[in-house]
Amino acid sequence: MYSNIVIQRQWARLAGLFRTLSSLEGQKLPVGRKSIDGISPPVRISRSSTDILQALAATVGVDPTAPHFKYHDDPFLIPQSNYRKRAYALSAEAGRKAASWIRDEQSQLFTTREWDPPMKMKTPYHNADPPIDAFNPRPIYNDESKVTEEDLLYTIQNALLEDAIRVYQLLSASEGVNDDLKLALLQLLCFYNEKEPIAAEWLEERWFAAATRERQATTWRLGGLADKIFSAMDPKTPEAYCTVIQGMAKYYQAERAHALAQEAMEKGIPLSTSVYNALLSCVGFLKEGTTLRIEALKALLSQMNEQGISPNSDTLTSCLKSISAWGGGKALQTFALQIVAEFKQLNIQPGLSAYYYLLCLFCKERGPRIDVLTTILNDLEGRDSLEPTDAMDTHFFITAMGVCSEHLQNIDLADRVHALLMKDDNYRLVGDAYKESIYYRHLVSVACRHAPFEKTAQLLDTLIPNIYVPEPSVMEEIIKTLELAGAGDRLAEVWSQLVVFGLAKRVKLVERLLDALCNCYTYQDEEIKEKIRSAAADMLKFGQMVQEQNEPESRTPIQKLSASALTNIIELCADVKDKADESWEVVGEALARLRSEQASGLPSRPEVISSVAKKAATYGKPGLAATAVTYLAECGFEEATTACVETLGVMLNRPTDEVQTLLREPRSSLESSLHPSALVIAEAFHLAKTGAPIDSSASSESDSETSDDD
Repeated sequence: MYSNIVIQRQWARLAGLFRTLSSLEGQKLPVGRKSIDGISPPVRISRSSTDILQALAATVGVDPTAPHFKYHDDPFLIPQSNYRKRAYALSAEAGRKAASWIRDEQSQLFTTREWDPPMKMKTPYHNADPPIDAFNPRPIYNDESKVTEEDLLYTIQNALLEDAIRVYQLLSASEGVNDDLKLALLQLLCFYNEKEPIAAEWLEERWFAAATRERQATTWRLGGLADKIFSAMDPKTPEAYCTVIQGMAKYYQAERAHALAQEAMEKGIPLSTSVYNALLSCVGFLKEGTTLRIEALKALLSQMNEQGISPNSDTLTSCLKSISAWGGGKALQTFALQIVAEFKQLNIQPGLSAYYYLLCLFCKERGPRIDVLTTILNDLEGRDSLEPTDAMDTHFFITAMGVCSEHLQNIDLADRVHALLMKDDNYRLVGDAYKESIYYRHLVSVACRHAPFEKTAQLLDTLIPNIYVPEPSVMEEIIKTLELAGAGDRLAEVWSQLVVFGLAKRVKLVERLLDALCNCYTYQDEEIKEKIRSAAADMLKFGQMVQEQNEPESRTPIQKLSASALTNIIELCADVKDKADESWEVVGEALARLRSEQASGLPSRPEVISSVAKKAATYGKPGLAATAVTYLAECGFEEATTACVETLGVMLNRPTDEVQTLLREPRSSLESSLHPSALVIAEAFHLAKTGAPIDSSASSESDSETSDDD
C-alpha cells in the first residue's frame, strides 16, 4: 500500500515536469509563425505588475463620494473637517519619519539580518533580499570621514545636498574632484540654490504644505559654492555656462544671467534652448515699461533664430509668463495672442501652464469681462491626454474655475472645466491640498449662485464632506442657496455639519443659519419643523457649553450670540402646542440669557417676544410670559405696553378695557387680587409707561416668583 502511494507521487511529479516543459516550449515558439499543427499563437503582450489590478478596478468604477484611501474605511474614524484631515495624514507621516530617524540614528541595528536561516550566510549591510536602498541607513559624513568620488556621486544622485557639499570639501582638501563630478555638483547646487530640498518620500508634508506665493525677487546666493566652482573651472564648458545661467535666471538674478549669456555668445560658446527659456522668463527685470520689455523679449527671440536654436513649448510658456507678470492692457494681450499664433504655425501647442498665464493676463479681477476660456477649453477637450510638463500646470484648473466663478460667472463653463479635470488621469493636475480646496470653493460657489437647485444639491451631496469641507464663506453661500430654495430639511442638517466641520463657534455663521431657518419655517411640514426646533435648541445648548468651557483668562474670548439670534431661537422653539414640550424650557433659557445680558445688542424684532409672551400665557406658562414682557419694558421698546396689556388680558381672560382699568389701581389692591406673575406684568407695564416700577421694594419678591409656572 505504501509503495502505491510513492508511485502516485512520482507520477504526479513527472506530470508536473511535463507540463512545465510544454509551457516552456510554447514560450519558445517564434512570434508570428505557425506551429506544426497549423495553430498560430497570438503575439505576446508585455504586461506590467499592476495591469491586472487596473483592469479589476476599471470593472468596479470610482465612487465620487468615498474618502481618500489614506483614511480608514470606517464612518467613525474618517476625519470630517479640514483640521482633522490634515492632522490625521501628517500624524501617519510622522510615524514614518520616526522610523526613518531610528534607521539613521541607530544604523548599527540594520547592518546584518539576524533572521536569516541557519544554512544561509549572513549578508552584511543589507536588510532585504534583494537589497533595497531606501531601507539602508544613510551614510554619515564628518570631517574625519574617508570619502571617495563614489560617495560624492551617491550624494548627487540622491539629492543629498548638504552631504554633497561636505564630501566635496573633503575631496577638494585631499585629492581633488574630476571635472564631470564638478559639473554634476554644480547642476545640483544651481537647481536647489544650495538649499536642502524636502525629501520626495514625504508626500503628505508636500500635499498639506502652507501655500506661499512665488517670491519674484533675487534669491540667488551670491558668492556661494556654485559661483566658486564655476569661477574655478578652466576651461569653462558650455554645460557649465548653461547650468549657471539657468540657475541665476531661476532665482531672479537676471542681470548677471544675461551678462553671462552675452559673455558666452562673445566667446562662441553655444547655448541651449533651456537657457533661452530661462532668460525669457526673467527679461522683465532688465527693462522698465511695457514697450521696452516687449522689445527686449523680441530681441531674445531674434537671437534664438540667428543662433539656429529651435523653440519648444517651454519657450512659449516662458514668454507668456513674462508678459503676464508685466500687468495688463490691450497692448500686452494683443502681443500675447500674436506669440501664440506664431508658435502654432511652428506646430507648437500651448501647454496648461501657458494657458494659465493667458488666463492671468486676460481675466483680471477688476478688468473687463473677456471670454478666452471657451477657446482654451475647445483646444484642451480635443486632445487625447493632458501630460504635465511644467510645475505651473497645476495652477490651470484652479485658475480656470476661479475665472468661471468670479470673472465670467458661467456655470456651463464650470461644468466643462470640471469634466475635463475628471477625465482619465487629469485629476493629478489639481495640485496640492490648498489648490484642491480653492478649486472646489470656486466650483461650489458658482453652482450655488448660477446652477439649478437640484444640480447644486447633487453636487453638494457628492463633494461634502469626504472630498471637500466648505470654508465659512462657502458655507454662507450654501445656506443662502438652501434658504432661497426653501429646503428646510437640508437647513436643519447644516447645523450638524457646522459642528462636525468645526465651524459651530463662528457666531456670524450660526446667526445666518438661524435667520434662514426662521425665513423657511412657515412653509415646512410638521416633521421638518420638529427638526428645525431641535437644531435651534442645540444651537443654544452648544453656545452655553462653549461659554462654560472658555477660560476667563483666555486671550481669545468666545463671541456671544446676538440678541436677534436668541430671538430667532425663541420664535422657533415657541411654535408648540403642548405645555409639557421641552421646547418651552429652551424658550425660558433664551429669555434668561437675554435678561442677564449674555447676548450682544438688542433684538431687531421685539414683536416676536411680544407674541411669544401672549402664546406662553395662552398655554399656561405665566412665568415665561412675565419674563418676556419685563425684558421688553426694561429695554424700552414701544411694544412693551401693548404686550403687557394683551398678555395680562389673556391670563385674566378679560377684555383690554378692563385690563387697562385694572392697571390704574394701586399696588396694594393688585397684590391681593393678582397672581404673582400677573403682578410682575403689571409692574412691567408701569415701567414701560413711566420708566419706574410701582414699588421697587416688592419687585425682587415678585421676580423670584415668576419662575413658577403654576
